[in-house]
Amino acid sequence: MSFIPRIVFHPSLPSTMDEAQRLAEAGAPEGTVVQAGIQTAGRGRFGNTWTSPEGNLYTTTLFRPQVATRFCAQMSFVCAVALSDTLVTCGVPKAAIGLKWPNDVLVDGKKIAGILLEMRSGQGDTPDYLTAGIGVNVAVAPEGGTAISQYSDAPLDEVRDALLGHLGALYGVWLTQGFMPIRTRWLEQAYGVGKPVTARMAERKVEGVFEAIDHDGNLILKEPAGNSRTISSGAVHFRVS
Repeated sequence: MSFIPRIVFHPSLPSTMDEAQRLAEAGAPEGTVVQAGIQTAGRGRFGNTWTSPEGNLYTTTLFRPQVATRFCAQMSFVCAVALSDTLVTCGVPKAAIGLKWPNDVLVDGKKIAGILLEMRSGQGDTPDYLTAGIGVNVAVAPEGGTAISQYSDAPLDEVRDALLGHLGALYGVWLTQGFMPIRTRWLEQAYGVGKPVTARMAERKVEGVFEAIDHDGNLILKEPAGNSRTISSGAVHFRVS
């Protein structure tokens, strides 16, 4: 499998995700990467705003994986591991990096990057396309976050190129070897494993200990009564207590 990035750069966009999806609908090939210098309407999960000042990395990459749609959420973990490898390449200490389920990357406990996946279903059991939006704090960080600039002087283009290289390689691993090697890598740096967490689902919450993720990427939570509960990555917010 050969993943060849094709970068489409815009000084400013409302959202790289929206532009990538427009290109996907027009037939753009897998590997198309939309990058913006700034976003005026960047978004995260659950409709949250992604603050997008100049100096940071904002990309959305287009994938057309020939896999069952039920497996596509695993790409969030592919992206997270690729981000971890990218941070190490750019001078961030590996020991400081934590991968927070399901889609955040932390350094020294502070958010440095986030991932947003969106999928368009195709005819049959495979998606028409999958878009992976990735934002990385390179030069500046919002309040409570951190940035690569606090650990190294890696320039923006170097961060982008490292990310696309690692992302392409790990995407190939996922396509050819499945989720297991990605899951293993993710768990090696998982934030909060073995610690108490609160999973928030709609109007209720579940408390327990974060045990692991299963073979689909769902969170496995051990409740105080001793039973294990599996929680979908699409339904939950949680904080390490």
